[in-house]
Parts: sequence; structure tokens; C-alpha cells
Amino acid sequence: MVKSVKKPGQKSEKDPPIFSHEYLLRNQADLISSACLIVMSGLLFKNTRALSSKFCVVQHNTTNLSDPDVTQMYSVGRADLCMTLFYALLCIAIHAVENEYFWEKIGRRLHLSKTRMSEFMDQGSTMPFHLAIVGGAIYVLSQENILLGNIGQLWVSSPVDEMTMYMKFYWIVVMAFVVHQYPEMYFMRVKQEDMPNKIIGYTAYLIPIMGAYLTGLVYPATLILIIHCSTEVIKALSDVIESSGKTEISQQLYKVWSVAFVIARNSIAAITVVTFFKLKGKLGEDLTSSRFFACFMVLGVLLSLQVYLGLKFVQTILSWRRQAKEVAIAQKKAENFWQTRKEANKEAKKQRAEKRAAKEAALKED
Repeated sequence: MVKSVKKPGQKSEKDPPIFSHEYLLRNQADLISSACLIVMSGLLFKNTRALSSKFCVVQHNTTNLSDPDVTQMYSVGRADLCMTLFYALLCIAIHAVENEYFWEKIGRRLHLSKTRMSEFMDQGSTMPFHLAIVGGAIYVLSQENILLGNIGQLWVSSPVDEMTMYMKFYWIVVMAFVVHQYPEMYFMRVKQEDMPNKIIGYTAYLIPIMGAYLTGLVYPATLILIIHCSTEVIKALSDVIESSGKTEISQQLYKVWSVAFVIARNSIAAITVVTFFKLKGKLGEDLTSSRFFACFMVLGVLLSLQVYLGLKFVQTILSWRRQAKEVAIAQKKAENFWQTRKEANKEAKKQRAEKRAAKEAALKED
């Protein structure tokens, strides 16, 4: 990149002061990547290896490490908070690189307005994360032979006290993705009036995820994530195409998303109800009343969220129909206006022609 030459003592508009607001926004990927690299470099040294591993490596192993044939299992612990924060920083760095080198360049080539550019980058940058969540969930469940006709295994050991390394790492990354969206609002320059709705949405997303992880409902919740994030991918793709100006294609995708959304909400509600009755059957034998109550609260929040999303979806569909009706009425009024104007012009021309003919007839008589 060619830098502008500046005189000594002259401030450049391209180089904001260090640690200023603009400096942090421009160099977020470099700063956060450097911090993550410092943490990871601690693994190279004996004195800092134990501390760095709490941020980078899955902790709370509950198996006997002396037996190589036993599958290593992990439980929930306090070190998971360190891992979540570390991988949230990694998500921020990946998000920044993705925006700068992919979505921003595409948006500039499409010559989008500032508003459309913001929507384009917001929806486009989250789509790969949702795809990664779906792909990771399918991989984790396939590693434990739960998919492909063996879905019933999801409820055999739920709620679990221990989980495999892949399962625990996957859930920590999922929680890190949701957590990173809070500071990402600052880096994406989200407007102040839009922040409350986004914070409520992220929190409604985070509470069931954390609840499922802490109570051990990770296996049925992983299937729920596959269903939910699949619809989010379709929605994000529709919004990206809509922001780029391809309205006809986006309208077709919105129809697909509408069907997928309804199926997803009903499927998640069904899985929630089935999980509740499966846990109720274990009450008193393998499940204590306090653990059952905690799981019941998580399932209740999840089911309530599906009802709320369903109602919002109905309101959105009704709003779309009302807008389409208003547009149709406006178009009809416009057509009627121009038709009336056209007829009035024809009548005016006819009258002018009649006056001209009458004047010419009068001149001939004279």
C-alpha cells in the first residue's frame, strides 16, 4: 500500500493516535491476534505451560490417564470460562479478517450504499460461523455413532456428567461464538438504537446454550443446534442476496427459509418435549430432583423461546403481506392516476383541435 508523505510534525488522517477509538477499530484483528499468540506461546515454556493450557486446551479430565485404551472424558469446570474467553477472542479476529478480505471487497465491487453494506457484512460474516456450527455438530455426533438411524442414543445417557473431548471442545467454541458477538457490535459500528435488540437476541441465544452445557443436555442440544443453525444459514444467505440487489432470487430463498423456519421451530419443540419425558422417566433412579429441576428450567426456556420466535415469525409474515398489499394499492393508484392523466390529455387535445377547426371555419366564412 502506498503511504502518503507527510511533513515533520504533521498529523496524518490515515494514522490515528495509538489506542484511540479509530485505532482499535482499524487494527482489531492485529491486536487480538497478537494477544492470542502471546497466550499460545506460553505453551512453549515450562513455567507458563500450565497457565496457558487453561486457555487453549480442554481441561477437567476425569479418566485414568495411565490406561491408553480408555476414552478420555471431561467434565464441566471453572477453566471452561478461560477457554470460552480465549476462543471468543479468536472468533473476533477471524470475524475481522473475514470482513476485511472477503465481504468488504465484495460489497465494494457491488457498489452498495452504506446501509446495504452494513446489512451485507453483518449477515454475510455470520453465515460461515453457522455453517461451522452445523458441520462441527454433525462431525461430533458421527464420531459417537449417534447419527444415521441411531438418534435414540441422544437420550440414553442424558443428562451427562462427562463428555468426550470433541463434544466439550465443540460446545466451548459454540459458547465462544455467541460471547464474541457482544464486543463485535462495537467493532462493527452498530448504531446505539440497534444495540438493545441485538443484545436481547444474543442473550436469548446464550442462555439456553449455557444452560444445556451446564446441566449436561449437550447431546439433544447438539441436534437442536444443527436444526436451528441450518435455518440461520438460509436466512443469512437470503439477506446477503437481498442486500446485493438480487431481489428475485432473495424472494425465492425467503420462501424456502419460511418453510424451513416453521419445520425447525416444530422440530425443536418436539425434541424439547421428548427430552422432558425421557428425563421424567429417569427421575428417582438415575436423576436427582434438583438436577431434574435444573434441566426442566432449561427446557422451559428453550420451549418458550420457540413459542416467541413462532409468534414473531407470524407477525413478520403478516407485516410482509400488509406491505405487499400497500405496494399493490399504491401501484394501482399510480396506474389510475396516469390513466386519468392520459385521458385528460386526449380530451384537451380534442378540444384544442375542435377550437382550431372552428376558428379556421370562421376565417373561411369571412
